[in-house]
Amino acid sequence: MLKKHVSEDFSFENWPDPYYEEEDPKRRKAMLEIWLKDHPDSMEDLEREKLLGSRFIFSKKEVTDRFIRAWMMIRIAENDRISFLNRKSKEKELRQNLKELCVIDTPVTDPVIREWRDFARKYLIICCQSRSYRTVGFGLIPVNDERAALKLAREIDLVTEIIPARFGLEQECLPFRETVVRMYCGLLENGEEYWNRYNGS
Repeated sequence: MLKKHVSEDFSFENWPDPYYEEEDPKRRKAMLEIWLKDHPDSMEDLEREKLLGSRFIFSKKEVTDRFIRAWMMIRIAENDRISFLNRKSKEKELRQNLKELCVIDTPVTDPVIREWRDFARKYLIICCQSRSYRTVGFGLIPVNDERAALKLAREIDLVTEIIPARFGLEQECLPFRETVVRMYCGLLENGEEYWNRYNGS
């Protein structure tokens, strides 16, 4: 029996939607490679290929999502004390993490926005399903949906505006922030209500 061609495992109808619907980064990579063989001059897909390489580190054992790693590195900087002595180094760290998120030094194009949307959806799902995220007191006391949603809203605000604003980078982060907030409002039940409540409106 002839070996089944790998392209038969994928659906390319309504491209690029199937690309973003594929959850496995390795399969996503394979799908894009197949598509580019037939569409080698597609500028948007060449950009997707570049973004794929920027976002994921592929190894034999695992795939690392640089976007999630960069987000977490910014997040843990919440309690950093900024002084004259460390300001430059802290700004350098932040800029590097924003660069890994394709927030700075990368033009805001449709493929970039869709990559942000894909990341935001994945990260929000991880948080909403995480027991550690939905508990307090060393994971012993469950947090209700509203409190977890407001906690997540606070995290989004920290990473996309509060911490960047310390170094005057909030405007550079605005398209990224808007993309993540839209995903939050659309993905979470009552997400828009929770976001408005967090912002006091």
